[in-house]
Amino acid sequence: MSDSSAASGGLQLSDAGWGDLPADLLQCIGGMIGPTPSNVNSASLVCKAWKQGIPAGVQTLELDVHPSEAAWAAKCQQLAALTPSLSSCKAYVSTAVPKLEFGGKIEQLARQLKHIEHLNLQLSEGFELWLDSSSGHECFAGFSRLRSLTLSGGSFTQAAAQRLLQGLVLAIPQLEELHVLPEACCGLGDDEVTLLSQLQRLKVLEFRAYHLTAGGLTRLTGQLPQLASLSCHGLDTCLDAATASCFAACPSLRELHLGMDYELPESAMQQLRDVAGDVSMRFRWTDKLTGLLRTARFYLHARLVRLDLGCVRLARDPSMVLMEPLASLTALSDLRMSVYSNGDSTLTLQLSELSALSNLQVLHLTKQHAYFPEQRRMAESSIAVPLSAEAAARLAAGCRKLRALRLCLGSSDVTAEGLAELRQFSSLRSLSVNAEPFGSPPQPVALDLLQLPKGLTQLELRNVDITTSPAAFVAAAAAASTLSNVSAFAQQQPGGLAFAAVAGSSSAAAAAAAGVYAQAAAGMLPLPRARADAAAAVLGQLASLKLESCRLRSRQLEALALALPSLQQLKLCHVSGLCDEGVEALSRLTGLVELSVVAPHNKALTQSSLALLAPLRSLRYLTWQSDDLTALGPVAAAYQHFTSLRRLKLSCTHATLQHACGSKGQEKLRQRMPYCNLNLIC
Repeated sequence: MSDSSAASGGLQLSDAGWGDLPADLLQCIGGMIGPTPSNVNSASLVCKAWKQGIPAGVQTLELDVHPSEAAWAAKCQQLAALTPSLSSCKAYVSTAVPKLEFGGKIEQLARQLKHIEHLNLQLSEGFELWLDSSSGHECFAGFSRLRSLTLSGGSFTQAAAQRLLQGLVLAIPQLEELHVLPEACCGLGDDEVTLLSQLQRLKVLEFRAYHLTAGGLTRLTGQLPQLASLSCHGLDTCLDAATASCFAACPSLRELHLGMDYELPESAMQQLRDVAGDVSMRFRWTDKLTGLLRTARFYLHARLVRLDLGCVRLARDPSMVLMEPLASLTALSDLRMSVYSNGDSTLTLQLSELSALSNLQVLHLTKQHAYFPEQRRMAESSIAVPLSAEAAARLAAGCRKLRALRLCLGSSDVTAEGLAELRQFSSLRSLSVNAEPFGSPPQPVALDLLQLPKGLTQLELRNVDITTSPAAFVAAAAAASTLSNVSAFAQQQPGGLAFAAVAGSSSAAAAAAAGVYAQAAAGMLPLPRARADAAAAVLGQLASLKLESCRLRSRQLEALALALPSLQQLKLCHVSGLCDEGVEALSRLTGLVELSVVAPHNKALTQSSLALLAPLRSLRYLTWQSDDLTALGPVAAAYQHFTSLRRLKLSCTHATLQHACGSKGQEKLRQRMPYCNLNLIC
């Protein structure tokens, strides 16, 4: 036997095909091809071996609930045959689904996918959960192995919440993890908490409270001593010492998260030190800042890991009343706060004073407007938060574990040198920078995207002038891909229009940049190879990009689309320089799941460019605002390719929609997009 045949297990390499891959490798491929049923179905059609091996590796799936009863039943049957090893399912429920049929659709899903262990129900905005006295039990009875349930979004009445929990108690007594997070103004109160306490195997519980009293919280912890994680959001009751002591009744509690409207008194903070695990606290606003931080430092300095101070008014030296006490909470991994001041003199908050928090992984700092009563107006707070090069460097040196940084400051606080020093945060994965003008004439701060930290997955910029050259974006794209593949692609294109074909544009700017891309394709990068590799490291992993009130030229956008192979979410809001040719280049972002374009008073952008985005088959969320849409209504041909949308937001009224598409225009759009929640935002 030759070496080549021995290396392939006796199989001649010339005869090997995709169907000859080992079964365990096919299962690995099945777990990586994507969470949608269409991806699984497409992979299963490759050959018989893939039809058997791919579904066995699919563990997680995302699907949309179809409004039609017959179509939904057929879809569930197909999923049962296609994914025999499925253990986790995430289902999206739009407002197109009649609320009276919700229970029946979940029952149908349980009948076909009875072996799943994790179920996540995502209810769209405006959907009202409705269950009758019997459907609460019947819709979940088929999930014999379910251990985790998440119900997020939507709303429900108190009666519907009780029926839901009654059904869970009867149908899934083995439930170990429960998350109930509806929209604001509804949640679980005392009566619902009594039902929750009957789920005796619960270990992880997260819910939004609504009129939950101290007595209800005490009963919950007293009857569920096995809880390992408890998160309660929206507590509108001030916890006293007696109520805070109830958490000690759960000896296995490792995580406690409390989202409250009121600050904790010192006696309650003292009781929290008896909690066995980590403590997280979130406040809507903080009036008695000094006392809160003093007691937290004294009782919870080694236990408090997440702290959201909400809105904080500073009247004295921030170093004394805020930064020094925070620096002593060395266990903090997540810190969030919004600060403002309306005093006569300007206070200075130094970011570098937080460098003592070596365990910090998330930092959100927002500078808010303030009301000045003597002048009777809202204006920029009389507080300065300078983001200088020195401040950024010192913060990066002390907070080496920082993974998410959000700075919403004033345009006078942010400097180009400070933004450039952000590259020192080597562990950063999410970055948001806002240089808010606060009513003054906007003066965007210059930023070269190649100066950002490497490995970013989320980037949000507001009021920033992006100065990165198109050649740098093209070099990043070429460095990130295999040069032989890029060269082969360039050879297939007609000479000088290589870049235009890649960018999906025939504009003069794209044609002028064709030579740049041709050089990159031939291995002659327009930048030094080291900088091209650095550019690829900065942009190559970016999954979410949000730009608002930024300057981005059309030629830059066309080149940027090349350098973002992993992008899934894109938001372009009030971006100067945006036009139809630039939007056309976005068709290369085939992995895009969410796209938001808001461009009022921009005559160069029309909804006709949406028809050029047909290759975006993964798109699920689309927001579009343009002057022609607002004035004339939607053009049906521009939206005919988006049949898999879950949410569509358009800047027009019902009257404009009816005028453009006829009396049954909205009904026609819903028929073309059966899973879509249509929201007219104007």
